[in-house]
Amino acid sequence: LFANTLGNLCEGTGSNVFVELDGRLVTPPLSSGCLAGVTRELLLEILDIGEVDVPIEHLGHTEEAFITSSTRDVLAVAHVDGEQLPLTNGPLTKEAAESFASLKASNVDP
Repeated sequence: LFANTLGNLCEGTGSNVFVELDGRLVTPPLSSGCLAGVTRELLLEILDIGEVDVPIEHLGHTEEAFITSSTRDVLAVAHVDGEQLPLTNGPLTKEAAESFASLKASNVDP
């Protein structure tokens, strides 16, 4: 997972990142320089996800995080810099994964 030139969380290699911040699911805004991913956009449409700049250091303090991509869908992040996150596949990640799977199952071309 990478920071942008301002030191804020941006994206992964070919993936978007979502993190827990104060109990809420957030993702970097497109103005951060992140990839305008299709899976990211679909999750923003179906869930209450904030788009906020998050300092990269927050990764070491978040309860849970996941990445998304067209080939991986929703994939939990288990470790950050060798440290395990408290909630791998936590409730926010599970809700996102289940919601996205349901959307894909109900619509071949969401």
